[in-house]
Amino acid sequence: MATWDEVRQWRADAVGQVGDHLVARRNLVVGLQDELDGSKPAGWAGEAAEAADNDLRARRQGLEELASRLSAAVKVIDDTEHAVRELVVRVEAVEDQAARNGMRIVNGEVVAAGGGFLTTVVLQAEVQATLAQATAIDSELDSVLQGIRSGEIDDAGATTLADAAAAGEDHVTDEQRHRDLLEKYQVRTDATTTWPSGLTGWLAEQAGFSKEQVTEAEAAMLDDLQARKGLLGVKEFADLRQDALHVAEGRFEGKGLTDGHADAFRHAYWNALMTQRYGEEWAGEFATAHERNPSSHPVPVGMDLHNNEVGREIARANPDASPEELASLVEQAVKDGRMVVIDNDDTLVPSNEVNPGETRDTRNNPWPTDNPGRGDDRDPGRPSAKPDQY
Repeated sequence: MATWDEVRQWRADAVGQVGDHLVARRNLVVGLQDELDGSKPAGWAGEAAEAADNDLRARRQGLEELASRLSAAVKVIDDTEHAVRELVVRVEAVEDQAARNGMRIVNGEVVAAGGGFLTTVVLQAEVQATLAQATAIDSELDSVLQGIRSGEIDDAGATTLADAAAAGEDHVTDEQRHRDLLEKYQVRTDATTTWPSGLTGWLAEQAGFSKEQVTEAEAAMLDDLQARKGLLGVKEFADLRQDALHVAEGRFEGKGLTDGHADAFRHAYWNALMTQRYGEEWAGEFATAHERNPSSHPVPVGMDLHNNEVGREIARANPDASPEELASLVEQAVKDGRMVVIDNDDTLVPSNEVNPGETRDTRNNPWPTDNPGRGDDRDPGRPSAKPDQY
């Protein structure tokens, strides 16, 4: 993490100069397309011509990869320049506020010479937020540069230098969108338990229920639902979830039932049904509690939380829609790209940017179940919503 003194010395102009240099190099490479297209004389044949063709293909491929990586570097440097300009303004504002209150910032700590306690606390929080912003800028830049060095960023099958350059820029945009989604849609893990249990569990088994592992937050909400509606109310809830799965199997030809289009549909449709039956607040709390399982990887968690939210939004906007109408609205939202799915690079992408059946093959490549990094994610607190219509 950058120190306050280091951040104070960041200069957007210096970043911009690097960007200008890379733009010139990128444009030079892309401008070689005409030479590549006209490098083989018409009518030339034979072994020498074939050898020249092979050499040209290798050089073309190398230039396409170079164009994509230069373009990725240009994009991330340009983004960094804008971010640093905003950061410099923020640093100056914090230091100005400190000075006006008779304070100084030394090694990232607010030294209060005459200001009050509350002002000191507020300023210290702003210093930490500024340093966190600087760390995020640095991490994003480092991530893209590492991708360039490792060969992770390539021409994506482009056949021209211009297309290869566009692919490099798109890669950076996709990565940024992926990181933004992961940052926004996460939730702290919760302990798991077997539900139902005790006398309720025995009664449930007699009624045909099977026990399953759920988070403790899920169990608490199901216990509350059972107390209000009895076992029939819980069965109604289970039937609703099963209905969402069944309908999802018939959409998008059943492709992507895990981390793909049918999965996106299922989560959104399930949340839409829950919103109509139990209210948006309860549906949101339960769907979030469901994603708190510590064995769940953050990428599919981010996908599910995002798609859950879209499903609830659809139900809120269409309160009188029938289940069939809700299903059609959700399916259209998937086709329109309002949902996200996971591509073969483990990246969250809009559902209209990858074809059904071409998403991550999670069934044959399971996510790791040990995800210690999720412990610092957002804590939703204890469930408090009560189900509507009981």
